[in-house]
Amino acid sequence: MAENTVSGISQSLFFQPAITFSGLGSGIDSQSIITKLVEVESRHIQRLESWKAEWTAKITALQTINNKLANFRRVAAALNTPAKFHVKTASSGNPAMLTVTVSATAATGTHQVLVNQLAQTEIEVHAGLSAATAVINASGTSRTFAFRYAGGEPITVTVPDQATLQDLADAINASGANPGVTALVLDLGPAYTTDRYRLMLRGNDSGSDHTIVVDDTLTTLDGTEGTENFRGAAFTETQTARNAQVRVDGYPPDAWIERPGNAINDLLPGVTLNLHAASSSPVTISVASDPAAMQQKIQELVTAYNEVVAYLRDQTKYDRNTGKAGVLFGNYAVQIIKSELTAIATGNAPGFRDPQDMFLSLSQIGITTDVNETSETFGQLLIDVDTLGQALSSHSQDVARLMSAYFRGVSDDSSGNISYYSSIPGITQPGTYAVEATVSDGAIVSGTINSHPATISGDTLTGQSGYPENGLAVRINLTDGTYSATVRLQLGINGQFKERLDELLSASSGPINILIDNYSDIVGSLDAKIAFEQRRVEGVRQRLLEQFTRLEAVLARLNDQANYLANHLQNLGTAAPKRT
Repeated sequence: MAENTVSGISQSLFFQPAITFSGLGSGIDSQSIITKLVEVESRHIQRLESWKAEWTAKITALQTINNKLANFRRVAAALNTPAKFHVKTASSGNPAMLTVTVSATAATGTHQVLVNQLAQTEIEVHAGLSAATAVINASGTSRTFAFRYAGGEPITVTVPDQATLQDLADAINASGANPGVTALVLDLGPAYTTDRYRLMLRGNDSGSDHTIVVDDTLTTLDGTEGTENFRGAAFTETQTARNAQVRVDGYPPDAWIERPGNAINDLLPGVTLNLHAASSSPVTISVASDPAAMQQKIQELVTAYNEVVAYLRDQTKYDRNTGKAGVLFGNYAVQIIKSELTAIATGNAPGFRDPQDMFLSLSQIGITTDVNETSETFGQLLIDVDTLGQALSSHSQDVARLMSAYFRGVSDDSSGNISYYSSIPGITQPGTYAVEATVSDGAIVSGTINSHPATISGDTLTGQSGYPENGLAVRINLTDGTYSATVRLQLGINGQFKERLDELLSASSGPINILIDNYSDIVGSLDAKIAFEQRRVEGVRQRLLEQFTRLEAVLARLNDQANYLANHLQNLGTAAPKRT
C-alpha cells in the first residue's frame, strides 16, 4: 500500500507533460497581426483618399467644361460681326474680261462694268549691243547711269571701268536707292547682230504716275571716250505707264474712272474688280448672299453650344433608377452657367424691336430648344432646316443682323432730331434707351438717357459712368424744341455668347476657374492630411513592429526556460531509485 502511494507520488512529481505557452513564441504570425492593426489605423486615410478622388473628379469635370466653353467661344468669336458671318458670292458675265471678289460688306445686286483699258507699267528698251558681255565703259574711269522713277529723285548707278552690259543691269537691280525698276538684258536672237542684246528697264508698278525717265544731265555713259551711249535718246518706250479706265453702271457718261492698278477695291464697297482685258460692251457682275455658307456657320455654332449643354447635363444629372448622380450634381455655379447660356439662346437679342426688326430671336429662324425631358437632346438646340433655309434665302441680311450685329446703333426717330452717334463696345451695354433733350437758343440745355442725366457737349448727349448707357453718344438737332426718341444698341446672338463666355472664362473672375482654384485648395489640404496620416500610421506600424519584436524575444526566452525545466524534470524522473 505504501509502495503504491510512493510510486504514485513519484509519477505525479516527475512525469508531468512539457510546459508550453499555446499560440505564443516563435510560432506567432506577427506580420499578419501588424498588417491588420495598420489597416484599422489606415481607415481614415482611405476616407481622405476617397474624398480626394471625389474632389479631383470635380476638378476634371470643371476643366472639361472650361475646354468646351473655350471651343464655343472660339466659334462665336469667329461669327460675332457681320463681316465674319455674312457670306457673299460674286460672279462675272465675262470672266475673260474681268472677275470679281467680295467681302461681307458688299451690297447685293448687279452692276454693269465697262473696261476701256487696263493699267500697265512702263517699259524702256535700249538700242542694243552685240553681246551681254560687251564692255560699255572703256574710258579708264568710273561713269554713271541715272534715271528717275515715278517723278522721284534721280537714282544714280556707278558703272566702273570695263563694266559690261550685264554688269549695268545687275548694278541697277542691286541699287538700294532703286524704288521699283527692274533691269534685264533681253536676247533678241541670232537674227540680230550688233543690237541683239538690249537693256530693258521695266517699272514694277502700274499707273500713269510710274514713268521711267533717263536723266541725261547725270548720265555720263554718253557714247564718248570709250563709252556706249545710254542717254535718253538711246531708249525706246515700248510700253507707256497708264491707269486702268472703267465705267460703272454708265457712269461717268462722258469720262472714265481711273485707277493705277487692275485690281480695283475702292470703287464699290466690299467689291474687288480684277480687270483682265478691255471690253467693247459692259460686263455684268452680280453680288448675292450665300445662304448655304451661312447655314453651315450657324450649324457650327449650334454644335458647339450643344456640346456644352450635353456635358453639363451629364455631369449634373441624377438617375432615379440607379440612385447615382453626376460629379457636379447640385453645383450652383454650373447651373448658373447653363441658365445664362439658355437665356441667350431662347431670349430676344438686346436692342432688337418689333416691328423694326424682322427677327428678334433664334426661334423665329427655326432654332429652338428641346424641352422634352425624356429626350437624349433635352436642353440642346434643334434646327428646323427648312425654316432656317427659307429665312436665309429670303431675308439673309436680317438673319445676319440677328446673329452678328455688333453694337449697331439705331435711332427710331423718323424726324431725324435725335440720331445715334457712337458707343463703346464692352463698356456701353446693348439695349433700348429713351432719350430726351431740350434745345433753347441753338444749344442743348438739358438731356437725359433712360431718365439719367447725360453729359452735354455741343450737339451731343453722352451717357454717364455708372449706368448701362455709359459711353452711348447721340446727336441732337439744335433747332429749338423738346425732343424724345428711342435709340437702340444692338448686339447679335453670337456677340452675346462671345461677351458672356469672355466673362465665364476669365482667369480671375470666371466661376469655373474660381471653383477649380477652390477645389484645388481642398485637394491640397487633403494631400497634407493624407501625408500626416501616412506618417502617423507608419509610426504606429513601427511601434507595433518593435513591440512584437520584443514580445517574440520574451516568448523565446520563456520557451527556452520551459524547455529547460521540462528537460530537468525529465532527468530527475529518470534518475529516481526504485524501492522494493
